[in-house]
Amino acid sequence: MSRAERMALAQEIAAHALSSYQGKLLAVGIYGSLARSADGPYSDIEILCVLRSKGEDYSYEWSYGPWKAEVNFISADVVLTDAAEVDERWPLTHGAFCHILPLYDPEGFFSKLPDLVLSQPEEKFTSTIKATIVGELYEWIGKLRNAQHSGHTAYLPSLAIDMARYGAFIIGLANRHHYSTGSRLLEESLTLPNRPPGYDALCRLAITGNLHEPEQTAAACETFWSGIETWAAARNLSIDEPDKIPF
Repeated sequence: MSRAERMALAQEIAAHALSSYQGKLLAVGIYGSLARSADGPYSDIEILCVLRSKGEDYSYEWSYGPWKAEVNFISADVVLTDAAEVDERWPLTHGAFCHILPLYDPEGFFSKLPDLVLSQPEEKFTSTIKATIVGELYEWIGKLRNAQHSGHTAYLPSLAIDMARYGAFIIGLANRHHYSTGSRLLEESLTLPNRPPGYDALCRLAITGNLHEPEQTAAACETFWSGIETWAAARNLSIDEPDKIPF
C-alpha cells in the first residue's frame, strides 16, 4: 500500500470516529511510522483519539484485507499521565507523544505533549536506570551464570538479545533519546554517546545474530555487565542498597 493510500484510510477512520463520538473527542492524531513519514509498504495505521472524559483507555485493533489499523481511545488525563511517566521503555515508547500528526486538534492538545515528555526531572531518569539495572540486567546475569553452571546453554542467545535491548534502553534514558522504531533500536543505540564499556561488542553480536558460540556469547554478556558496573559507578549510581533489608 502506498503512503497516499494509507493516509486516505487514516483520514477515513478519523472522520468515522469524529462522527461516531459526536463532540466527545478532544483531538485525533496519527502516531507511529505514518506520522513520521517513515512508513513502508507494509506498515500499519496507528491513531490516537483523545477523549474529553476521565479515566478511559481502550483500543480497537483489526485487519481488513491488505491493511491493519490500531485506534486508541484514551481520556486526556490518562494521556497526560502516561506522557509524564519515565519507565525503562521510555526511549522506545515516548517518542510517539512527540511525533503526532494532528488530524483534528482545535485546542492544540498535541502541542503540549513534547514539552511534558522531555521536561521530566533528572531524578526520574536516574531512578529508572537504576531500577532497570537491578530489576533486569542483574537478574539476567545471574540466569546466564546459572545456565553455564547447569550446561543449559540454549538459553544464552535470547538472554544476550534481552541484555542488548535493555542496554539500549539504558543508553537512551541516559541521553534522553527517543529511538525511531524497535527494528532500529540496537543500531541507533550505537550512535549515541556515553555507552557502557562492553555494550558495543554485545550489541553487534545481537545485530548479526552471531550467538551460536555459548562461550563467546557468555563472555560478551559478562564483559557488558562489568561495563555496566563501571558505568554506573562513574555516575555515582549505586546498584547496592545501603541497608541489608531496605524496608
